Amino acid sequence: MNARRSSIIVLALGASAVLLSGCASGGDAGFCGPLLDDTQTSAAAFSPLIPGMNSEGDVTARLALMEKVEPTPELAEDLEAWKGYLTVAAESITDDPTAMITAYDDDVKASGEALFEYYNGTCMQ
Repeated sequence: MNARRSSIIVLALGASAVLLSGCASGGDAGFCGPLLDDTQTSAAAFSPLIPGMNSEGDVTARLALMEKVEPTPELAEDLEAWKGYLTVAAESITDDPTAMITAYDDDVKASGEALFEYYNGTCMQ
């Protein structure tokens, strides 16, 4: 009887490991993998930057993370727009925060929201 329980437990643990490995890839390893590897940066990766609250290091970390992300076909333009925003922010956060604020226009905002929705709905499932 104990041998039977042990084998059932082993099977259940094995099935759990398989399911968890599927979650870890988020169904899209090229997009989700880098984000799941750096949860601290990815937690705010698609949020607008705020002068005085975010540092040059924050911008650099987000931009470096976005360079590792492989976009899905439907998110390619959004990722490029977001990386463009982060590039402007990296160049201006300390010297010209107004340029960074101006760069966060409606298109960039929509791109950030689309990327976040995909990250939250696919990678975090």
